[in-house]
Parts: sequence; structure tokens; C-alpha cells
Amino acid sequence: MESELYEAAAKGNVHSLLELLVKDKLLLDRIMTGNHTETPLHIAAMLGHLEFVEEVLARKAELAREQDSQRSTPLHLAAAKGYLNVVASLLRVSPEICFVRDKYERNPLHVAAMKGHVDVLELLVRARPDAARSVVEHGQTILHLCVKHNRPETLKLLMDILGDEQFINTRDEYGDSILHLAAADRQTKTIDYLIDKGVNPNIANSRGFTAVGLLAHGESAGRALEINPQTLENHDPSGRSIDPNNMVTGFHPPVGEEGERERKRKWQNTMHKTLMVVAILLATMAFQASITPPGGLWQDDFSGNENFPAHTAGESVMADKYPIGYKRFVTCNTMSFVASLSIIMLLISGLPLKRRRITTWIAMLTMWAAITFTAATYAISISVFTPVSELQTFNEAIGYAVLAWVVLMALLFLCHVVRLILKLVRKVLKFVRKASTERRPEDLMV
Repeated sequence: MESELYEAAAKGNVHSLLELLVKDKLLLDRIMTGNHTETPLHIAAMLGHLEFVEEVLARKAELAREQDSQRSTPLHLAAAKGYLNVVASLLRVSPEICFVRDKYERNPLHVAAMKGHVDVLELLVRARPDAARSVVEHGQTILHLCVKHNRPETLKLLMDILGDEQFINTRDEYGDSILHLAAADRQTKTIDYLIDKGVNPNIANSRGFTAVGLLAHGESAGRALEINPQTLENHDPSGRSIDPNNMVTGFHPPVGEEGERERKRKWQNTMHKTLMVVAILLATMAFQASITPPGGLWQDDFSGNENFPAHTAGESVMADKYPIGYKRFVTCNTMSFVASLSIIMLLISGLPLKRRRITTWIAMLTMWAAITFTAATYAISISVFTPVSELQTFNEAIGYAVLAWVVLMALLFLCHVVRLILKLVRKVLKFVRKASTERRPEDLMV
């Protein structure tokens, strides 16, 4: 019967709802006490079935406060989809739902602002204006969300209703105001609007940048000229003016530098995990090959005769029958084992080595060596036990395999060399730009 109720909610079928409630008057109560990821009211609110929502609320208003697996209420879902009438019905039952937060610390007002539903947001703010002042994750306000998701209409609505000086200049945990976010996203019209509304352009974030300073250098310099010149006449905390016709008043790192560092950090973490998994796998393979070498071990003692040499139980068959191949096998297998263990020790040493990219590159090169010796171990094992009649075919196959391996290693090495050269070129150009911007204007005059 519960499945039929959910099906009715998805279709907005009020008639089916009433029939089910006639059969089981406690059906909605069982939904509340059951282990469900969402209620029928969540589904109806998300799909905008107004009549179904009102019928459920008339019989079990407590469902409006239920949260789904994402801790969202039906009001969260209706606000996200922009269903004004559904939002109004839910608010009539319990306006306090405006303060309920989902797993991302967002209440229904935050969701409506992010989605750009101006009419829904206005209704919610008029019902509970204090809910609009609560902060979400990373200390961001609802104004931060409007700018972050480029919703100028909802931003203007909130600025008109809640635009006191303290709130509009609130900074998140990174020290960024809404003006910083607008500058980072090159929203020039929004920047003009925010400054006209009294947002302070001289606030510095945790990295020491003002919002206008972000636009004054790097890729954003050209876009800075699109802003009202009066905006750029503001001063940063150091007292240096920012002239729209002369954007070389100082040097700041590019806006995307922080994001680039985060990308590199994630790359390192992913690479460390990958290297650890592969190193453990190779070390396990090498250890297993050492205790059970190709051909196995002699199972008994033999004193020897004119046809077979003596051997002892537990010794390698390969060592007796193919001594040269066995030495090569042991050498390559040991190198693979030691290289793999070295990577594992490097990554679990507890020293702050993983913060350095050079450590990652050393581990990668060591992994190259370990994989190469593993391939050599395989080739030696196959060559020793290949019948003489098949050696010609085997040698040809090995030749092609070695050629393919050399080509692959050469391509990888070439790619890394090219990346290194490009990185060095970028650093040189960056240094040249920095040196040129630090010159005084009179030094540039002839």
C-alpha cells in the first residue's frame, strides 16, 4: 500500500490518495515512523502537485517538517523548483521550516536564492527574514551564494530587504566578501552595483587581496576597464590608487592561483594513493615469485647420477636446470621488490615529504623502474621454459614487446620533458612580468 501511495504522489493523484486513506487511516503515520529516504510529501512538493500537497497537509501537517536522506524538507524541494503556490501552502502550515538546514547547512531561502527564484525567495524572506541571515558551509551568507551562482536578480532583492552595512560586508572563512567573489568571477556589472549599494571595496581577504586588486592584474586587467572608472578610484589598504589607465601599480598573483594550487594538491593525493596500491601489488607479486620460482621446488633429496645432478628438497628447479636464467630472474625480481618497498616506505614514512611535488616525481620514477623489472622478470621466466622448437617465435615476440616498451617509455619521457620545458618557460615569463610591473613609471619613460 505504501508503494501505491508513493505512486499517487508522483502522479499528483488526489483521488488515489483518498482511497488509500479510506483503506488505512494510519497510512501517513506509518510513513512518518517508517525507514524511508523521503516522504510522499517530498515527492509531491518536488513535482509541484499543489492539490496533493494541500490534501496531505490537511491530514498530517507534521510531514512538512520531515527531512529526507539529504536532510531536505519538502519546502527545500519546492523552493528549489520554484513552485510558488506549493511554497505558500507549506509556509502556512509551519513558517519555522525556513530555519531547517539540509546536509550542506542551507535552509530553503538559500536554495531559492541559488536557483534564482525571485518570487519564491521574496515570499520566504517576508515570512522569516532572520533565516536569510544564517550562514552556510565555509561561513558564506545567502549573498555569497547569489554571487557565486551568478543570480543578480535574487541578489538585488536581498540587498533591498537586508542591505545593512554589516551584513553586506560579511566575509567568509577565507576572508572573501561578496565583492571578492564577483571580482574573481569577472561579474563587472555586479561589481558596479555592489559598490553603489555600499559594499566596501577596500576589504582585504586572507590572502591580502582587495576585490578591486583582483581585477587589476593578470587576465582580469582588461575586464577591469569595463567597470565604472569611479569604482577604480578607490584605494586598497596600502594606500595605492588603482588607475584604470595604468594597471601596473603593483603585482598580485593571478586570481586562479589558489585554484591551481588546490588542483595540484588533489593530483598529488590521487597519485600517492595510486602509487601505494600499485607498489603493494608489485611487492606482493615479487615476494610470491621469490618463494615459488618458475618451475617450482624439488620435492625430495637426490644424490645424483650420470644423467641428473644432485639436488636437495626445497631448492629451485630453475636454479639447477637454468643457472644463468635463474640469476637474471632473481636479480630482476629483487630489483622490482626493493623498488616497490622503497615507494611504500617513502609514502608511509611519516615525514612531511608528501607535501613536496619532488617526492611524487621520485616515487613515480621508482615505480617506472619497478614495473620495468617486473616485465623483465616475466620475460626471463617465459624464455627459460619455452621449448627449443618455439624459441625463434618467442624471440620475435619478445623483440616486438621490447620495441613497444621502449617506444612507450620514450613517449612518456618526451611528454614529461615537454611539460618541464613549458613550466620553466611560464616561470621565466612570470618573472619577467613581475620585474616589469615593479619598475617605477618614470623608469619606463624615455
